[in-house]
Amino acid sequence: MKVLLKKAVMLVFGPPVKYIISQMALHKETNQKLHALEQRIHDIYPDEWRLNEHTLQEIERIKVVLGLPHGLNTEISKNDMMLLHFINNGFSVEAAVRAYLVRGVSLLDMVRKIAEKRWGSRWPTQAGPFLDFASGYGTLERYLVHAMPAEDIFTADVKKHGVDFQTEHFGVNGIHSSFIPEEFRPAIRFQFIFVASLFSHLPEDLFKKWLKQLWNCLAPQGVFAFTVHDTALCHSDRDFIYSTRSEDSDSVVEDSIRNASVYGTTYVSEHYLARCFAELGLTKQNYTRYRQVSSGLQDIYIVSKAQESFENIRFNVYDSEAV
Repeated sequence: MKVLLKKAVMLVFGPPVKYIISQMALHKETNQKLHALEQRIHDIYPDEWRLNEHTLQEIERIKVVLGLPHGLNTEISKNDMMLLHFINNGFSVEAAVRAYLVRGVSLLDMVRKIAEKRWGSRWPTQAGPFLDFASGYGTLERYLVHAMPAEDIFTADVKKHGVDFQTEHFGVNGIHSSFIPEEFRPAIRFQFIFVASLFSHLPEDLFKKWLKQLWNCLAPQGVFAFTVHDTALCHSDRDFIYSTRSEDSDSVVEDSIRNASVYGTTYVSEHYLARCFAELGLTKQNYTRYRQVSSGLQDIYIVSKAQESFENIRFNVYDSEAV
């Protein structure tokens, strides 16, 4: 939304005025006004996105093309940063919704393929209790409830509204988390813990603490899978890189995470993770790495206490523009 507003302003004013504004240091004030306008629009908007008829027809088309469940809940919260991320990067609302739904299909593919490798065709009844940690507003859950019992699915996030949205719309179990890893102490152990795009945002201290805390929440024969940005994306030989910027930094949503000391953008090497695993008593035989399988960008690490093989999984590649 902010990107669209900025483009509109620049189209009206044109390059000459844009140049004058930048030279007079007035661009900051312009950005502040645009941000305030975006905030007002967001505040008066209903809790869920209201999509026009053309976008609703596009959703139905996507369901057919991807073979999605007929009863799939396609309600999307206005605070869902996953959808807003696409819009803020120049996608139209229709294209953003398409990319958002395809993202969920990709997450389900990862969960399904890993679970099938561990439990075979019985995975829907064997992979629970299942925990989706840092789950946002349920990009995965809207699909997962059609694959395994909702009562076996637990969703956790520091965003209370996101957890509540999922329990209300998808019928899963909700856990309100916090920014302090030691405070996350669920009463049960999970057979499968899945974490997409959290460790790609944590500073080093929290990275290590959350890795250990979630590992301790895993059942003895369970599976822990999480995604990261590799430092190779930065063309760096450093093992850990942290930036204070993230998609939440300038967001207008009411539960965005603007505290750069707990949430930014992180890149980590396999060498670094191997040391973290060693501190947990794990060796190379305890984990498997797949490169850039999440959105064609993030690596996924699959870790288990038992030395089980998760080699040769063929994850599907989804391109929203090709759907």
